Amino acid sequence: MKSFMPEYLYRFRTVDSLLGLTRESELEGTYIYFASPAQLNDPLEGYRELIWKGDSIIWTNFFKHYIECLFIRNTQYFTQQFEGLQFPIHPHLNDVPPTHAKAIIDNIYKFIENKNIQRHIAYLSSNQRTVYSSELLLHTRAIQLFAMHVVSKVLVEYGLVPDGYGINGESPENLLITSNKLLDSLEQRVDSVRGKIFDQTMLAALQSIDLTDGYIRFKQQESSNWVRLCNEFPEEFLNSRIRLTSPDWFVSCFMDNCSNSSIWGSYGDNHKGACLKFKVTTISENSILPLQVPSLREGVQWWTEKNFVFHKVDYKRKSPELDFFSSFGAYTEGELISKWYSNESGDISSRTNEVFGDLSTWQTKYHLNHQISLTTKTRHWANEQEYRLILQSNFHSYINANDRKLKYNFNDLEGIIFGINTPLSEKYQIMQMVEKMCKSRNREDFTFYQAYYSDTVDDIQYRPIAHATANNGITRHSYNNKEPNSGA
Repeated sequence: MKSFMPEYLYRFRTVDSLLGLTRESELEGTYIYFASPAQLNDPLEGYRELIWKGDSIIWTNFFKHYIECLFIRNTQYFTQQFEGLQFPIHPHLNDVPPTHAKAIIDNIYKFIENKNIQRHIAYLSSNQRTVYSSELLLHTRAIQLFAMHVVSKVLVEYGLVPDGYGINGESPENLLITSNKLLDSLEQRVDSVRGKIFDQTMLAALQSIDLTDGYIRFKQQESSNWVRLCNEFPEEFLNSRIRLTSPDWFVSCFMDNCSNSSIWGSYGDNHKGACLKFKVTTISENSILPLQVPSLREGVQWWTEKNFVFHKVDYKRKSPELDFFSSFGAYTEGELISKWYSNESGDISSRTNEVFGDLSTWQTKYHLNHQISLTTKTRHWANEQEYRLILQSNFHSYINANDRKLKYNFNDLEGIIFGINTPLSEKYQIMQMVEKMCKSRNREDFTFYQAYYSDTVDDIQYRPIAHATANNGITRHSYNNKEPNSGA
């Protein structure tokens, strides 16, 4: 069955963003801004439930990865760079003098040799069972203080912390009491469903402890960054690992109509904003919008045109689970094998074949599931009827927000719909800007519309009220004594 292809798609904007009152004008700059997931209003954007399945080789590398990231985060804290530097995604010791790097790695890897850590690895890798993030967070929380202790021992050698101070002076046995209790409890588990309920109950208890203890430390004016490093690192670590599974991505949101009053209220600045009406081109049964994409050639920024496909958001399906240890999209084959799928003895993980045994099949499934996750939202957002353009980053190429302002052809913007409450003065400013743009681009047909409430259909409708042309400037719309045409 052929899917519906919209002729127009709509993008709600505030007047500020169109006129450039707080940043470069989106209208005059003829650009569409692609937002990062953190800038969107749904915290579940791109959400996939992480699952973890691995043998002892992979889980050993997981805990190495953990202690490396924790070491880097500690050095950021003790060198007053905790807030200025990003949470480490690919741990490395580039900032450590090469003469010390091996000694540091050898020392922090003593963490892995601890019998409790080995016990955690054995439990997690048993039968390569599915481990959910809620359970894994309990494991990492249970060993966090001991991990901090191991890191502190290394930092003492380099004069960053005093010997015997705070967690550095604690005994490993005391720091691993929680680990022992957790493992004793988990090893008696037989019911996986009740196990998940137990995990959530334990996490809720930990959140309660963190909140109340954190409040006491707040009143004592203890460093919030230190509390964050000690208590929140395990969760930050797990949440940030998803960036190892795919490149950074950004979206630009459109809708297939502008008739919903609630949408105008939330995205149209309480009906004081405007809605851009874009023409949609169909190529090979795909709705597309050509955009100019920046790229670097020999240090010079170039712009090349690329057809971006509109993806319809699905509000009924669920995103597929994300099997972390078989979804490393941010590594080359060599890096993946050396960092995750092998040990120091040269043994290879049994999961390696799942990826490299039939690489073509794995790639197809990987990209399909990733695409599904970026175009799936919960049923609570269904009234948006959203279509989205997706921009995917290669080698962090779109980290800079200015590189995510992709230019469109002004002729693809059919018109602008003013909201019911858009102030006249702001309408005039937008009209003046469009008039100048039409003259400079020799455009002869740009339409301004006015949104209004229709009690006949109980919806927001819109009708043409004026036009802009290169030769005649702003002209009124002529109805020729006919009823105004309306749209939605």
